[in-house]
Amino acid sequence: MRALIHTFLLALALTAAPAAARAEAPGPREREAARLSTGGVVRLGPPAPAAARRVVALAPSLTDIVVALGHADRLVGVTRYDDAPEVARLPRVGGFLDPSPEAVLALRPDLVLWITDAGAIAPVEKIAALGIPVLALPVVSVADVLAAARVVGVALGDAPAGERLASRLEADVSRVRERARGLKPVRVLFVVGREPLVVAGPGSYPDELLRLLGATNVAQGARPWPVYPVERAVADDPEVVIDGAVLEPKEGLARLTAIPAVRRGRVVRLQDDGALRPGPRLTRALDELFRALHPEAPVRQ
Repeated sequence: MRALIHTFLLALALTAAPAAARAEAPGPREREAARLSTGGVVRLGPPAPAAARRVVALAPSLTDIVVALGHADRLVGVTRYDDAPEVARLPRVGGFLDPSPEAVLALRPDLVLWITDAGAIAPVEKIAALGIPVLALPVVSVADVLAAARVVGVALGDAPAGERLASRLEADVSRVRERARGLKPVRVLFVVGREPLVVAGPGSYPDELLRLLGATNVAQGARPWPVYPVERAVADDPEVVIDGAVLEPKEGLARLTAIPAVRRGRVVRLQDDGALRPGPRLTRALDELFRALHPEAPVRQ
């Protein structure tokens, strides 16, 4: 199950307790104070330059932000999960949870961008200890995406680009929210893996997108990415099933035919993982989900 979840969700900004150490290894209290004083942003290792020119991104969503800011030319390394065409030829430095410090060091970056996640503390600590500045950001929610656009813009010495990107995304969110206002709420099950059945639960990024669209997530509980018994999904009786398991063959949906919506053909298969990846793909993801959940709504001109 763990390998499956990683396959589908490593592109996401799954934030555990943000924690890492500077080269001097400050204690937990100092790290927590630094985190709180910077609004969740953590800086590790030596000071970064005022305008980073050689950047390694350790999460696809951060790569997307750099590209959307118009600075893809500053990226020198990305993860194995990155699929943006602008970085197709760049070296890969490992995955979201297992970046290779040696591979990062070989690229001589002046800044490493990382999404805070407890699972990658050890390699990121080593990267910082090797003398490479690390900028760690929590990117889990829509608000985090907007903040990250601004923070990365500043880190690249282009604050205006960060502000423009954040403002555009914020306007797109407001536009979709207004379009959904007054439309019939739709009860949705958002699937991210099928065997076992893994869904987007409360507190997950897709859950927030569904709420922006006026939809109701039928998956309840305390976990954002629960393994969900098929029997429970049947009892929840969603009107629509969103198939976000984009790396699995669509034929695999056959094992979910016990869910009435699947039998009725009320399944929407997403084109890509944009609804699972907090970042600039937000606009496209919201538009795709809106069309799927509200086909009766007038087409936007």
